[in-house]
Amino acid sequence: MPLPPSQSRKIPEGAYTFTVSEVPTKRKHNSGTDKEFVAVGFFFRVEDRAGNVYKHRESLIPWNPVYQDILIALGGELDEKGNAHLSTMEEDLVGKSFGAEIVHEPDRDDPQKTWARIANIEPPEGREEEDVPMPNGNGEQNEEDPIPF
Repeated sequence: MPLPPSQSRKIPEGAYTFTVSEVPTKRKHNSGTDKEFVAVGFFFRVEDRAGNVYKHRESLIPWNPVYQDILIALGGELDEKGNAHLSTMEEDLVGKSFGAEIVHEPDRDDPQKTWARIANIEPPEGREEEDVPMPNGNGEQNEEDPIPF
């Protein structure tokens, strides 16, 4: 079913099923210093309980907790540090789904704008949220740790 033009931009807040619609993309960015980092773009077909369908793109840096939550919800295996890596599952993601909510966050620079963001990602079936360890034990990226791809 094609998306109406109005639904491709603003997804109402609420609970949805997110289905990966394309292989995630990786883009290098410069933080304004000599350090480069990679952001990963996820593309989703999003459906609410009433059958309304939307498109959503989420661009995340690997040390963002939502990035790890998405990979875990899509069946990513955890390494010894408790991280899931995109590189071990990248080609198998298209068509996989998970449940989560869309929330609207205000833009830092323009209070008139809001951004739709994924929040409250449901853990995969058979795995409780407490069973999923936080990366590096505290949820933060250590400088000496490789970026989890």
